[in-house]
Amino acid sequence: MVITMSKGSRKREVNAEKHKLKREKEEFEAKKRKVRRVTAIITGSLIIALILVTVVGTIIYNVRMNSGEYLRREVAASSYDYDVDGAMMNYYFNDVYNTFVDYYGSYVSYYGLDTTLDLKKQEISDGETWFEYFMSGAKNNVSTILALCEAADDAGVSLSDDEVNAVSIRSDNIDTGLYGRGVNRDDIYNSKLLEALAYKYQFMKEDEFTPSISEIEERYNEDPKSYQTVDYYSYSFAWSDTTRTEEEANALAEQLASVNNVDAFIVEMKKQMLADEPELTDEELESSVEYFLTSDAAYTADDELSEWLFGGAAVGETKIITDEENSNVTVYMLASEPSRDESMTANVRHILLTETGWGSSEKALEKAEELLAEFEAGDKSEESFGILALAYSEDEGSYYNGGLYENVLPGQMVESFNDWCFDESRAVGDVDIIETDYGYHIMYYVGEGLESWQSSVSGTIISEKFNEYNTELEESYPVEFDDSVLNLIPG
Repeated sequence: MVITMSKGSRKREVNAEKHKLKREKEEFEAKKRKVRRVTAIITGSLIIALILVTVVGTIIYNVRMNSGEYLRREVAASSYDYDVDGAMMNYYFNDVYNTFVDYYGSYVSYYGLDTTLDLKKQEISDGETWFEYFMSGAKNNVSTILALCEAADDAGVSLSDDEVNAVSIRSDNIDTGLYGRGVNRDDIYNSKLLEALAYKYQFMKEDEFTPSISEIEERYNEDPKSYQTVDYYSYSFAWSDTTRTEEEANALAEQLASVNNVDAFIVEMKKQMLADEPELTDEELESSVEYFLTSDAAYTADDELSEWLFGGAAVGETKIITDEENSNVTVYMLASEPSRDESMTANVRHILLTETGWGSSEKALEKAEELLAEFEAGDKSEESFGILALAYSEDEGSYYNGGLYENVLPGQMVESFNDWCFDESRAVGDVDIIETDYGYHIMYYVGEGLESWQSSVSGTIISEKFNEYNTELEESYPVEFDDSVLNLIPG
C-alpha cells in the first residue's frame, strides 16, 4: 500500500527542515562569535601582557642603567691584579669625551660632532663612530693606568692614608652627572684611586729618569742647534700682473740683500716701506720694523731657512729665498748668533679654585683663604701643600702631582702668575693667593729650577726614557677588554 503525503504535510516538513537549518546556522554563528570573543580576550590579554613585559623590562633596564647596577657587575677591563667594571669604564669614557668637548668648546661642530645626538650613530670617517673614537682613547688611558698600577705594586709603591683621604675629598666634590649614566660617587672614587696610584708611580719614574747636569751638558754638545735659538729679520717682495713684475721684485730683493749689517738692513727696509706706503709715520715705521723681526726662532730639521740660520752664517749676513708658488721673494738677515737661553726657570706648586667650581668668584676666594689658613695652621711643608692640591685643585694638569709645575719659563704663564713666580724677592716656602682669568691660585714657591736650555734638554731625555719604559710596561702588564661590556656603555 502506497501512502502519499498531502501538499500540506510536505509543506510542513519542508518548513520544519528550514527551521532546523536556521537554528543550526544560528547556533554555529553564536559559537563563532563566542570563539572570536574568547580569541579577542586572549589576544588582548597577550598584547597587554607583552606591553607590560616590555614596559616593565624597559623600566628595569632603565633603573639598572640609571643606578649603574647593569654595568657595575660586569668586568670591562682587567690586568693581573686589577679589574675595571663597566661603571668605572663609563667614567673613563666620559672623561675622554669631556676633555675633548672642553678643549674645543663651541668648535666641536666643525669636527662633525653633535653633542645632542647619540655618539654611536655619528660617524667621523671610514665608518668609525664618535663612540668608538672616544672609547679608543679611554681604552688607551685605562691600559696605561692599570699597567702603572701593576708596576707600582711590584715596586712596593702605594698611596698614603693622606693621599687616599685627598682622593676621597676630591670625589665628594665631583658632579657625577658629568661622567655618564649610572656613574656614582664610589665609581669615581675607585677610578681616581687607580689614577692617583698610577700618576704617583709615573712621577717617581720621571724623577728617576731626570738627568744630571753633566748628562744634560753631554746631550747638548751632541747637537747644540736643537737647543739654541736665533733672531732674524725678513722682508718680502711680491709680484703680480698689476703691481710689479717678478724681475722687479728680484731686483729689489737683491738691493736689500746687498747690505752687510743689521742697521743698514733696517734702513733699507724703511726705505722700501715708505716707497710702498709714503704716508707712514716714524712711529709706524718703527712698529713695522719690530713686526719683521723674528725672535728666539728654534731650529727645524730639513728646512732651508733653518739650516742656513744655524749652519754657520754670520750676523749681518743675508739670504734670498724665492717662493714661486706664492709669487714672492724674501730676504732674510741673521740678527743674532745661535745661542742657548740661560734665563732661570722656577718651580712652583699651586691650587686653583674657580668660579665655576664653587658657584661664584666670592666663594672661590673664600675657599682659597680657608685652605691657605688650613695649610698655615699645619706643618707648612711642601708635602702637605701637595695633599691639599690633590684634594681641591681644579687644574686638571697638575693636581695629581700635588699642583707642581717644574721649570716654568719666564713668560710661560699668565701675567700675574708669572710676576709672582719671578718676583726678585721670592723665597723658598713663600705662599700667597693671586687672581688670574682662570680663578684664584694658592701659590707655593718651591725654588729655582734649571736654566731654560737645561730644562729643554732634560725634558727631551726624560721623554725618550719614558717612551722606552712605556713600551716595556705594555709588554710586561697587558690589559684585556671585554667589548661586549664596553658596548653596553651609553653613547
